[in-house]
Amino acid sequence: MLLMNPRPSIVKFSQLVNSLMRMNAFDAALYASKQMEKLGIQFDDVMLSTLIDGLCKDGRVIEAASLVHKIRILGYHPDAFSYTTIIDGLCTLGQTSAGLELLKNMKELGCQPDVVSYSIVISSLCKDGMVSKAFDVFSEMKDEKIQPDVVAYNSLIAGLCISSTINEAMKLLNEMVERKIMPDTVSYSTLVDAFCKEGNVLGAKVILKVMIHRGFLPDVITYTSLMNGYCLRNELDKARKLFDFIVSKRCEPNVKMSGQGCSPDNVTYNSLLDYLCRQGKLDGALALFQVIDNSSLKSNVAGYNILMDGLWKAGREKEAREMFSRLSRDKFLQPDTRAYTITVDGLCRQGFVDEAYDLFRKMEGDSCLPDSCSYNVIIHGFLRHKDPLEAIGLIHEMVSKGFSADATTMSLLIELLPKNQLDHPIFQKLLNGPDMKTHKIGSTDLSAAATQGTC
Repeated sequence: MLLMNPRPSIVKFSQLVNSLMRMNAFDAALYASKQMEKLGIQFDDVMLSTLIDGLCKDGRVIEAASLVHKIRILGYHPDAFSYTTIIDGLCTLGQTSAGLELLKNMKELGCQPDVVSYSIVISSLCKDGMVSKAFDVFSEMKDEKIQPDVVAYNSLIAGLCISSTINEAMKLLNEMVERKIMPDTVSYSTLVDAFCKEGNVLGAKVILKVMIHRGFLPDVITYTSLMNGYCLRNELDKARKLFDFIVSKRCEPNVKMSGQGCSPDNVTYNSLLDYLCRQGKLDGALALFQVIDNSSLKSNVAGYNILMDGLWKAGREKEAREMFSRLSRDKFLQPDTRAYTITVDGLCRQGFVDEAYDLFRKMEGDSCLPDSCSYNVIIHGFLRHKDPLEAIGLIHEMVSKGFSADATTMSLLIELLPKNQLDHPIFQKLLNGPDMKTHKIGSTDLSAAATQGTC
């Protein structure tokens, strides 16, 4: 395409860049954009926004910011979407202060921040516990005559609830209504959750009634918070009845209750557990797990695994360890390969690599044969903690058993090889191992590998 005569149009280049971005081939998309520059073909706003958005989603926010700086020198003027995308990327990486600084500089750069720009920063500040600073930004937003949206209000309500200032959160909810900004399910569910965490189920039920009266049906998050409140008050019978009600109505996240009945089973329970863990609602998941375990159905290994995985990923080491010990002591259940692998991975990520290795070796004695994922996570642990000798020994063992390396293992190994010597024998062994001859690992696999979790 680059050698075509006549030269391809900006439309064709935009289509190429968009296609590459959809394939997550970010380096190839950047290469194409550089070739455009060399050929004297000018960027358009759509292509620029696509490149910035793709880089930020890939975690390459600094490259995105550098690209914006470069094109400004060339005379282009990035729009609010481009700057907001970078702000979002910075906040996602935990660099809220940098995101706030860029927000403040947008005007000087000739671009007016919009409600989305402000809401992203407000949300990130609240998540970081800087609620007072978030309110300062909120005030600046209103001074600029920018109408706050429900996202900004919900972020502030959540921040106030985390700070245990529920009364202030309630005032903010009333302010929303007065300003004709209608609270949504998230607004009410946040307050229900806050009241329940304080054991104030009565207050939570008042919010629940207001929520339903205003036309918002509670979802599984709302009801699980209420169950958590009952559990905190040791009212397990009420928690169990509420859970059975949720299942009987097939209450799902952000979906209105259908009214169709269904028999509760482990698949239903585990689906709810999995959703709660993915949303970071671990207290609710633990409360739900307790309700299940006190029922006639009881928890199964899959339920334990879902909860352990969520706890390890949230850094709640003590509770994750206790859950594994509880599963190991169960008269009717035993840890399976997945349970061991989750725990090995969690221990490695917390820095307990030797303990993880001992548990990995214990698997076989407990009739749980390690699988490809088990080998890869323990190898990740040794590679991340700069112990290549142990890792190499395990790689030889893994390949001899017919398992192959995943993208994370390959990426971590490349980082430790002297000057990225891809002809190193151990790297070649992996490339020639099972499945690798038919599965080509690309650069995008390796760039994304560092953020991958358990297999």
